[in-house]
Amino acid sequence: MLAWKQKLLRLPEKIWFRAMLFCIAAILAAASASWLGPRIPFGSDLELASGSVGELLTILASSMLAVIAFSVSIMVSAYNSATGLATPRAIALMLADDRSQNALSTFLGTFLFSIVGIIGLSAGFYDDSGRIILFFATILVIIIITGTLLNWIQQLSTFGRMGDLIRRVEDASCAALRWHGENPWLGAKPQVDIPEDAIPICCDQVSGVITTIDMEALQEAAEEHDVIVHLTIYPGKLVYPTRQVMYLSGSSALEIEPQAFRDCVLVERDRSYKQDPRFGLVVLSEIASRALSTAVNDPGTAIAVLNSGLRCLESFAQAADEPAEPAHANIHGPEVTIGDLLSDFLPKISRDGAGNFEVQKRIQLILLALAETYPKLFADASIAASQNALNRAEAAIDYQPDLDILDQCAKRVKRAVG
Repeated sequence: MLAWKQKLLRLPEKIWFRAMLFCIAAILAAASASWLGPRIPFGSDLELASGSVGELLTILASSMLAVIAFSVSIMVSAYNSATGLATPRAIALMLADDRSQNALSTFLGTFLFSIVGIIGLSAGFYDDSGRIILFFATILVIIIITGTLLNWIQQLSTFGRMGDLIRRVEDASCAALRWHGENPWLGAKPQVDIPEDAIPICCDQVSGVITTIDMEALQEAAEEHDVIVHLTIYPGKLVYPTRQVMYLSGSSALEIEPQAFRDCVLVERDRSYKQDPRFGLVVLSEIASRALSTAVNDPGTAIAVLNSGLRCLESFAQAADEPAEPAHANIHGPEVTIGDLLSDFLPKISRDGAGNFEVQKRIQLILLALAETYPKLFADASIAASQNALNRAEAAIDYQPDLDILDQCAKRVKRAVG
């Protein structure tokens, strides 16, 4: 059930879904002109309109074919560029882009509107009033197409560029981290010691990654069977058939059919940004790591990624300052730790940029910013990450003045947390 629910929720992200809706609307608009014509309560002598609508539709149909082919080639080129320059994990965000989907859907819908209108005119489907309505509908479509083209041209100036990709990953990561900051333990109660007589519930599926946990359905199942659920895993974690994902405790736990609880956890092949708090940070680190490779050698991109990561972690910290009350009384959820977040983001960058002074200094500066602004959250984790980055720099940088500066930065991180 959860798998079908997620498929339905993800339909608006599919480019074919939006294109289908636009096409249906365009066909209905063209076909309804003949029905609306006789129902207009006034007459019209717009002979020019009824005579020129066929030519306008023919121009639209032929031009939209070229525009669609051009747009698809641009999008494919942008996807290939993102895969080569950044990381394949960023493609999912580009595929779900609203502006590109709207543009392609509008172009395809306009093409079908024109084709249906031309067929209707050729078959004598419209009377004089119907042709006038079709003419005004065509003018409206031209206005929509003009706005869409202008917006699409603006989009093409940044679509698939490195800055655009980093921004998309940052936005997706911030949203997931903000939710987890506002809802610690996945909106459930804090973790407690699991009773010795608790019943383990295994994944019992093919190996994969948890992408979604339906906490509402899990709470309903727990209330129905009068048990306490101890979640041991959160979205983004690897699971396999024998790995425990939760434990059930209570007097009726032994009599429960566990499938109702398993169905609340969705396991898929690839990680997803929406509920996974760490995936966006992993993707950002991959972008920086590729930028720091000898083939690319672009430390500026790595510094931009570090800035984005700082904003993502700040989003988490700001949300964690005012967490929501637990909404699921029968569930004890897992905790996303600061150490886990930093270990997903920084080690790969500090390793691949070990010999780059500018990158190493920026790592120390963002850790200092986190330690000074949110000392309760980032105290221990910032010191550990700072020392780890410093150790890597000392092993790779020979110029002592640079090492002295980095050492001073690391000491400032320690002083910031007291």
